[in-house]
Amino acid sequence: MTQLVFEILFRQYCPIVIHIKDKYFLRTYDLDDWLQEGRIIFFNTLANYDTKRHITLGKYFQANFQNRVYSLIRREMAVKRRSDLFCNSLETMKTESGEYERLFMTKHGGPDELVVLKENCERYYSDLSRFEAQVFKYYYQGKHSVEIASLLHCEVPRVSNAVSRCRNKFAKRVSK
Repeated sequence: MTQLVFEILFRQYCPIVIHIKDKYFLRTYDLDDWLQEGRIIFFNTLANYDTKRHITLGKYFQANFQNRVYSLIRREMAVKRRSDLFCNSLETMKTESGEYERLFMTKHGGPDELVVLKENCERYYSDLSRFEAQVFKYYYQGKHSVEIASLLHCEVPRVSNAVSRCRNKFAKRVSK
């Protein structure tokens, strides 16, 4: 099969990719990434399609692509990568064109709610004790509790408790 024939055939099934893209959010994927995943899965679907199975090519492709998206979501949500999900969220919220700002505006309302969220984030820092602020600064830089405890010359449980309090205060501040 030539590349041109493949592209013509893929365009017929491209709405499946767009439909699934609109249902799910993958943090680092833009439209080109979704289409590329779609092409890869469509190519594999064509290679493995069996007409004796009594399933249409479209349904077979849709099932394969849906399974691929589930795998990508599982990979993104894996415990070892979960800390990466929002590691830049506070920094990105400071910029006007940040990814999280656009996500918040599309998922949770408009600019008025975003202004409230930004004010809450700015006030958050004032909610912290001096020690919590120090811990938060290092934690935000990606340092682990053991490393922070060493830098602040204290016990690891004290740092872990401070991180927990920071999270709780942030959740309360943002949910107001």
